[in-house]
Amino acid sequence: MEMLQYIIGSIILVLAVLLIFLITRQQGKRRGLENVISGNSSNNSYLNKTEAAKKGKKFEKWTVYCAIAFVALVIALYTVTSISKNMENNKKNDPPVSESSEASK
Repeated sequence: MEMLQYIIGSIILVLAVLLIFLITRQQGKRRGLENVISGNSSNNSYLNKTEAAKKGKKFEKWTVYCAIAFVALVIALYTVTSISKNMENNKKNDPPVSESSEASK
C-alpha cells in the first residue's frame, strides 16, 4: 500500500506542476489592453486572433482535464491512506491468536 501512495503522490506532483504551467500560459480576457499600452498592433490581424483563440481553447481543455485528474487522484490518495491506516489499527487491536485457543475449538 505504501508504494501505491508514493506512485499516486508523484503523479499528483507532476499534475500540479503541469496545472501551474497551463494556467500561466492561458491568456487573460483583457489582453487587448496590454496591446494598447505597449503599442503592439501586430496581434490585431484576424489570423492571429483566430490562432490565439484556438490555442487558448486547447489550453482551457487540457487545464480542465488535468484539474479533474488532480482532484480524482487526491481523493484516491486519501482513500488509500485511510484504508492503510485502518488496516494497521485493526492489526494492533486484534488479540494474538494462540495455538491452544484454536485447538480447543
